[in-house]
Amino acid sequence: MNRFFRFSTPVILFGGAPVAPAITPFFARLAGLPVLAADGGLHNALAAGFHPEAVIGDMDSLDIDAELPPDIEFIRCSGQHDTDFEKSLARIAAPLIIGVGFLDGRFDHALAVMNVLSRPAYRRPVLLLGGSDVILRCDGDCQLSLPAGTRFSVWPLWRQAFHSSSGLDWPLDGLTLQAGMRTGTSNRVSDGLVTLKAAAGDGYMVIAPVDCFAAMLAAATAFK
Repeated sequence: MNRFFRFSTPVILFGGAPVAPAITPFFARLAGLPVLAADGGLHNALAAGFHPEAVIGDMDSLDIDAELPPDIEFIRCSGQHDTDFEKSLARIAAPLIIGVGFLDGRFDHALAVMNVLSRPAYRRPVLLLGGSDVILRCDGDCQLSLPAGTRFSVWPLWRQAFHSSSGLDWPLDGLTLQAGMRTGTSNRVSDGLVTLKAAAGDGYMVIAPVDCFAAMLAAATAFK
């Protein structure tokens, strides 16, 4: 089905991986945003008190015996060459996609999500919220306000160069990170403001503890 969703605000996308209890306190910050679900993510959304306007996917993970709200639209997309996460991203235009239910549970599913975010077709801000970590997909510069001592990782989505950085114990000045070679995991915030000045590259992800969600959300909504 060629149904396409276009939003002027961030949109929440629920996936089918377990939603950790550590995430639920952040849901209040997301109240009022439009909500979609990828296949079995519908059950996570409803359990969390959200009402998706549509479900996207091949529908092989839905509980067919569950009593579902009748006003939810089902966008059935067949095919095994792409995941339900990719099927969803291909049908959503929004300034930010906030993904819940994609990082916890099966590790191969989380890897598949990261693989999708590395593709040129999906170069856009995506914020993933998990039980231990919050991950922001970035292109270009990024600035975040984080407490000193916070764990902070930068992971290249293949190859990414940096002009400079500030606020980190181990600066990225003049470095090129590349998957399979040099990456930027397990860095640490040295003061309250982290700035990354990106050069040419394929994009990157910044990773911080889940209690940094508010700061990551603020950084994501500040992207131009």
